Amino acid sequence: MAYHIVFEDLPPSTRRPSDSDFRHADTAKKLKAQPHAWCRVQKRKKRGDAATAAYQIRNGILAAFRPAGAFEAKSKTVNDEFFVYARYVGGASASDGSQ
Repeated sequence: MAYHIVFEDLPPSTRRPSDSDFRHADTAKKLKAQPHAWCRVQKRKKRGDAATAAYQIRNGILAAFRPAGAFEAKSKTVNDEFFVYARYVGGASASDGSQ
């Protein structure tokens, strides 16, 4: 049986950006305006949720925080509340040896 492939442009997306897309874009813009300054960007209900959000920011999983490594993020527990802190460092993070 022959396999047939066709090269063609992708159809336009019908997905509407979510409110969180806009919120993340606004947060990233504000962080870029003050490079290297840490900012508390989220409060989460669970420690694991804060850690996941920090991971998504660091690794550029959330589109507003791309390219991966342009932002640093950490989760912190303060008085039994769970927060995400982030900062813009530009390009790749210093931890990988490049700047």
